[in-house]
Amino acid sequence: MLTVKVNQRGAASAVALAVSLTLGAVACGSGTSDAADGAPSAATGSVTPSGDTTTATTAPPTTAGPTTAVPTTGGPTTGGARPGAGSIASRVVYFSSSVRAVAGTHEVLHDRGELDRFATTVAHSDGRTAAEISAGGAATDFGRYVLVGWTESTGCSAATSATLGVAGDSLKLRVEQPTPTAECLTDFRVTVVFEVPKDRIPARPAFG
Repeated sequence: MLTVKVNQRGAASAVALAVSLTLGAVACGSGTSDAADGAPSAATGSVTPSGDTTTATTAPPTTAGPTTAVPTTGGPTTGGARPGAGSIASRVVYFSSSVRAVAGTHEVLHDRGELDRFATTVAHSDGRTAAEISAGGAATDFGRYVLVGWTESTGCSAATSATLGVAGDSLKLRVEQPTPTAECLTDFRVTVVFEVPKDRIPARPAFG
């Protein structure tokens, strides 16, 4: 019978050596990554030298383009808009730019009856427009003021404002309007009623 003697101290040393080698191999083979070492992360951002990551924010793109003013005819203005500089009128009681008014009508209106007749004439069978013109001058004190009603063609662009001037005995209508386009498809007409103090109206006014 063969007897084998084992040196227990040597065996323990061998086991300790094997365990040490195994742990060393594991440590050398592990591949860890840390954003703090300066490497960028997968998220969008920028890495500072200290290792802090700041998230980049991008504002949504904005589109800036030229703005074009487009004249509009819109609804009538009533109730006392201020006249333009140089006007003899104290207020504008009605203003509208459209394609339906009867052009070439103008007169001094001395009372409510004359105002209503003017409104009916220029409204061209449009009862609503006639009522709006009459309503615009409803608050006029005909003891101190007269109304000057005027309709006129402004050609290929709509008037945006109007001024009533005087030169001698002639009343002058001046309008502001955009430059017409090269192609003219519509004849715009302005209708305006001014309230004017009686002492500013010539005794025998002419329209020029």
